[in-house]
Amino acid sequence: MGSRHCAKCGEDYSDTYKRCPFCEEEAALRSGHPLHRKGGKRLEGGRQSSGGAGGVMLLVAAVVILGVLGYVFFGDRVADAMGIRDTGDAPVSAPGETKIPTAQTPPDQTIEPPPPSQEPAAPVEEGPLALSRADITIAAGETARLTASGGTGEVAWSTSNENIAAVEGGSVTGKAGGTATITATSGEESVSCTVTVTGDPWVSSANLSLNKTDFTFGSGDTPVTLRVKGTESPVTWTSANPGVAAVSAEGVVTWAGRGTTTVTAAVDGQTLECIVRAK
Repeated sequence: MGSRHCAKCGEDYSDTYKRCPFCEEEAALRSGHPLHRKGGKRLEGGRQSSGGAGGVMLLVAAVVILGVLGYVFFGDRVADAMGIRDTGDAPVSAPGETKIPTAQTPPDQTIEPPPPSQEPAAPVEEGPLALSRADITIAAGETARLTASGGTGEVAWSTSNENIAAVEGGSVTGKAGGTATITATSGEESVSCTVTVTGDPWVSSANLSLNKTDFTFGSGDTPVTLRVKGTESPVTWTSANPGVAAVSAEGVVTWAGRGTTTVTAAVDGQTLECIVRAK
């Protein structure tokens, strides 16, 4: 289907018409005898169109626009009035529905643990002051323990001779041979213990040595005395050849004849040797 253009009215119309229907319609309106032609429509850009469908569309559009505007301006009020507005704080219960309260989480709290149970302090033993021992015998360098009971307060310890026996907190240490008195004092009370120390301090045998390990002497020379250094223990002396050099129990070496021999000292599980040359 084609179209034609009317030079008089400037309208486009379908080529199914022999003459411009718009000009005919204008002429009929002026004469008072309108035309009743079916299908008479202006084409795109024309001045006349079917009005029924366009009116319905305009009505629908108006209703939609009014609905949107009403929701924008009055939607919150309507929701509040109906009780269906969601505020985000809590779910809305339906009418007649019973709300079940939820447990609230309490804020963080520091729970202090209960203080540990403290056992009552043992009662202070009261009574006359006494020592665990009345006398002690120890060797020099050894340690013995004394304990005090009773009394009315702290116990102070003392010794009559620190060079023989020392004491600290009830611990007694032998220093040298002899006798000393250890005294414990509490308040107005005092008790004593007699300490007997025997011998000299023990010396480790690892440090033993002879005063001479090799010497030469003649028939007219003075005898030579050997000694072991580092111990006070008894020493056993022997000569490998008494015909060359003899040795006494005290370690005195005497010339006996020409030659060479060895004198041995046995003490604290060790043997020490000295080479003797007799000329």
